[in-house]
Amino acid sequence: MDSQCQQRGPAGCRTGRTVVRRYLVGSARRDSFVTGPGKSKADIVTMTRREPGERHEIGYAASVPGLSGNARHIGRNIRPLTIAEQVADAFGVMIVEGSLAPGERLGEEKLAEMYGVSRGPVREAFRILEKRRLVEIIPRRGAFVRPVTLASIEDLFNVRNALASMAAASFARRIHDQEGHARIVKLDRRLEQLREMTADPDCLPLDFTFQLTRIVYTVVMGSGNQLLGEIWADLNNDTFWTTIWKTPQDSLTVEERRRRLAQVEHSVAAIRDGDSDAAETTIRLWLEEIRDNVLANLQNSRPTGMR
Repeated sequence: MDSQCQQRGPAGCRTGRTVVRRYLVGSARRDSFVTGPGKSKADIVTMTRREPGERHEIGYAASVPGLSGNARHIGRNIRPLTIAEQVADAFGVMIVEGSLAPGERLGEEKLAEMYGVSRGPVREAFRILEKRRLVEIIPRRGAFVRPVTLASIEDLFNVRNALASMAAASFARRIHDQEGHARIVKLDRRLEQLREMTADPDCLPLDFTFQLTRIVYTVVMGSGNQLLGEIWADLNNDTFWTTIWKTPQDSLTVEERRRRLAQVEHSVAAIRDGDSDAAETTIRLWLEEIRDNVLANLQNSRPTGMR
């Protein structure tokens, strides 16, 4: 149980859960957090309490079938989100979904009053959003929503997909050297976890999708291209990439997850065989399918005129 849960007691945290509550976009929980007046700091903090099968993107974890206790965690170490990070995540999702119009001003004082927090966390949230290229901060004027079009989201996917495809080809070419062998062992482990998740009918789409991102990251690291890895990290940290994945966008059904698993197995087999052309082609195929699914989802959810 994390320290915040210990402070809140049983009402704020359920003992024995394995993963952290994910911010539920589009639900009443999101609506009350974003728009409800008079929200207190405690109301915001409850978004990090532990629940079965749910987690937040920051401090991401997922449950892997067949393991127990803390061993079921996969992913980064979990830490409670700061108030600033939660405010940034909430408004980031609204910007990507089109609920906030480009050029709209985000009032620092009004938001601080709305959530019952000081202006400091709100100001820090704006800086986080600026780093993610979702907000522009103009001195002495405030924070304004930047345009995030479907075309710009597609551009981000295309850049990442090109890098991942390049990495897969490079990984395949160096599969027989010592470092390449160590990386394929790790990739096989990631793939086995994906198989277990595919066999679990209760696996959450976001958990499955995150495992896919871990597989792609392992491929990027297996390429041996340090610059590519640094660019990949920048695309994660300095864009709205993580904001896109606050809601389920891909692998929503058991059938879709089975199809995605088969595609990943083909990519890993090509890397293992040292077939750089097949590795590049197959990984690009399913990454582009994911891109198209996300764009279709956002196309349907965005207000007319903001697409």
